[in-house]
Amino acid sequence: MDTTAKIGAKIKVRKTGIDGAVAQTILIIFLVVTLVLSLMPIFITMIMSVKSPQDIQAYSIWTFPKSGWYFSNYKSAFSVLSAPLLNTVIIDLISTVAVLFLSCYIAFLFERKNFGGKKVLFYLFIAPMLVPGVVLLSPTYIVVANWLNLNENWLGLIIPYIAGNQIASVFLMRTFMGQQPQSLYEAAQLDGANTFDSFVYICLPLTFPIMMIQGIAIFAAMYNDYMWPNLLFINDLKKGVLMPYLRSVVDNSTQGVQYAMYLVAGIPLIISTAISVKFFIGGDFASGMKL
Repeated sequence: MDTTAKIGAKIKVRKTGIDGAVAQTILIIFLVVTLVLSLMPIFITMIMSVKSPQDIQAYSIWTFPKSGWYFSNYKSAFSVLSAPLLNTVIIDLISTVAVLFLSCYIAFLFERKNFGGKKVLFYLFIAPMLVPGVVLLSPTYIVVANWLNLNENWLGLIIPYIAGNQIASVFLMRTFMGQQPQSLYEAAQLDGANTFDSFVYICLPLTFPIMMIQGIAIFAAMYNDYMWPNLLFINDLKKGVLMPYLRSVVDNSTQGVQYAMYLVAGIPLIISTAISVKFFIGGDFASGMKL
């Protein structure tokens, strides 16, 4: 087959697929549809949150307020949710920071230190990942509320949050650390660095990108937790975190205030999501992956 025939055959093969322009158009349409479907509930909630009860009853969800914009709904929502919202942010930030640094150091020891039974110990450490969280709910409550007497106490939330999120975090971070060059640690050891120095000055900077992503995921999971805090603070939900308290008060509010509560409750998650998007778009994550 001569050169011209080969080129013609290649062109025919390429024509059987989707060319760049068509693929790009399909991708754009898919992204636009996904974006519209994702933002539509948020848009509806925003419109409903500034309507009067009369407008909500009289008009459809797609209409803008007819009798004025009731921004006072947000004032009412903040006055009701401010205490548990602040509690939630404090508890989740403390738990997230503790999980990240403890799991990072544990993963570092598993990856960089040699000791007897390390492999078996690591498998035993990650074994609880196979157990559904609901199964552990009752025994955890017995330990925390009855044995430790931490019922209606912030430590009753923080300690299980730290313990429960350690396992997956250690597993993920150790996997990431396995890709870090061993030569960096060997060079530091030759310069007189001990184990903790290597962790602080080499491991932490290299692992920071995965810590950020993991931290945002952990914070969001704890922020949205309902079952455990509801069980622990069932007698006084206002002393606890946001989600159980929100569920208990939302039905007693007018519809406009209800929608405002939903948006107020989402503010910390919006901020954390914005941070993660900035982290990805800014290239910090990718730069941290290039070792």
